[in-house]
Amino acid sequence: MLPEQQKQLISLIQAAVARLVPEASPKILLERPKVAAHGDIASNVAMQIAKPAKRNPRELAQQIVDALAGDAQALIA
Repeated sequence: MLPEQQKQLISLIQAAVARLVPEASPKILLERPKVAAHGDIASNVAMQIAKPAKRNPRELAQQIVDALAGDAQALIA
């Protein structure tokens, strides 16, 4: 992933998290999954904010993905 795309994706994730859990301010890191079948990019942001938000991390992760669905279309090549 190009550095500019990475910055854009981090910004989109921050915006999605701010909409879902306004009180959260996690450090968002992107990395390649160890297993290629798990996708091209991974982040543990849902795990970081789930406990303070008192929400299920898997459900929160899906909500972040859903929030990103339209926003991230510009990054998909």
